[in-house]
Amino acid sequence: MAGVVDWESFGVMTGGASGALTGLLFVAVSLNADRIARHPGLRAIAAQTLVLFIAPLVMAAVLLTPRQPGRAVGAELMAAGLCGGLSLFVIGRRRRAPTPADERPAGVFDRRDTGIVVMLLLVVSGAVVASGTPAGLYVLLPASLVAFVSGVLSAWNFLLPPPDML
Repeated sequence: MAGVVDWESFGVMTGGASGALTGLLFVAVSLNADRIARHPGLRAIAAQTLVLFIAPLVMAAVLLTPRQPGRAVGAELMAAGLCGGLSLFVIGRRRRAPTPADERPAGVFDRRDTGIVVMLLLVVSGAVVASGTPAGLYVLLPASLVAFVSGVLSAWNFLLPPPDML
């Protein structure tokens, strides 16, 4: 698909950032493993953050796979969004109660709903691309940005937790 070729640099940048942030998440979780293991809400946030960092990595892999027809790119983006959304739904069911982080202004990015928005944007992008309109790829920018901001704020909470989460 001709339009996807134009997105190669975006895919490389997003995939690299996603990989680096996933590594950050593993460091943050390992530094606070005891506290996270005792708190079901924190375990759920860690899993949610992993899904948010992996989604842009999958998106980048789709964009960087050579010579794919537009319908395949669109179907893969839709599948990634649906799988990610289902994962977030399952993770959210395990999260019993809101954490104190949910009450802070930055807590809006720690919520499952924010992740679901990211996954819906992937599905919308895929549907538009599958219909033959490469402009649907522009929806990947806000999806990636929200995923990264949300995930970084969650990882920050693991590294430097607020006093009420200790």
